[in-house]
Amino acid sequence: MKAKDLASALGLQLRGDGDTELDGIAPIEQAGVGMLSLLAHPKYLRVLQKTRPACVIAPGELAGRIEIAALVSEDPYLDFAKALELFSPPYRPANGIDASARISSKAEIGHGASIGAYCVIGPGARIGRNAIIHPHATIYPGVQIGADFVCHSQVSIREKVIIGNSVVIHNGAVIGSDGFRFMERNGGLLKIPHTGTVVIEDDVEIGANVTIDRAISGATRIRRGAKLDNLIQIGHNCDIGEYSRFAAQVGIAGSVQIGEWCEFGGQAGCADHITIGKRVRVSAQAGIPNSLEDGAVVYGTPALDVHTFRRMVAVAPKLPQMVRRLKALEDKIAELTEKLSRSNGR
Repeated sequence: MKAKDLASALGLQLRGDGDTELDGIAPIEQAGVGMLSLLAHPKYLRVLQKTRPACVIAPGELAGRIEIAALVSEDPYLDFAKALELFSPPYRPANGIDASARISSKAEIGHGASIGAYCVIGPGARIGRNAIIHPHATIYPGVQIGADFVCHSQVSIREKVIIGNSVVIHNGAVIGSDGFRFMERNGGLLKIPHTGTVVIEDDVEIGANVTIDRAISGATRIRRGAKLDNLIQIGHNCDIGEYSRFAAQVGIAGSVQIGEWCEFGGQAGCADHITIGKRVRVSAQAGIPNSLEDGAVVYGTPALDVHTFRRMVAVAPKLPQMVRRLKALEDKIAELTEKLSRSNGR
């Protein structure tokens, strides 16, 4: 499209040639002729001189410093996201049910749904309007799903799971598998039945190969707006707060309560039966053995307050020198003690 048409679609002011043709979108380091890019920081002005995209989305103070066409934005990242959708609308298969899908006569499928090849939907399942279920997904009996659901291929949703509106589940995720709980009995391991469910509220996004265990009783709950990256494990009876975000490979043990707007870095983990407050930030690979208050920021294993952790990291390279100095002091004290002892003996 032309720059002026994009400006109109996004509701942005255009500076420069409105007839500039835009063929696509690229990162500023890779942008070139005909490309739209994002210029959100002055440090990229030098890069812009080398790559020379056709147009950028930029804040006003940067748009005035460049020669190419610019769309002036108060929130460049948001408007760039909108432009991405305009150039590359999300893929949506045609409505209807593929002939190879196996859908129980006792299942209910909402208006406008798209059910892909080899999907299996069990009896008593209810799926809301405009759902998209890609090939090879399996939905067990009694599952309840709201409107505008997107389920990618190879997802498994176990029996009686409840899913709200506008939920997205990416490839290979398993929702509602049994939790990991056994007891030692009679020289073996006795499995604890998991008779509860999983409840996923509205606007949740679940990454590829995530596993969310069903509760022993009651529900494992992922609250409104939470976002889970790929390869995450959520244990039985956990409660994940609204709009919390977990990066890849986070592991949460059973019965952990996590407040709203928390952020977990990759490979962070929580011990079981602890409570994490609101707006807690956890660094990558941190291990949390105990409960945390609202607003905590923690690093390391075991997780420590960020200021304590940074002081420890700053001291760590000096430890060998400190040990040598301590050993020298101990030797000196021993020498002085021996001299004083001999002096007193006289």
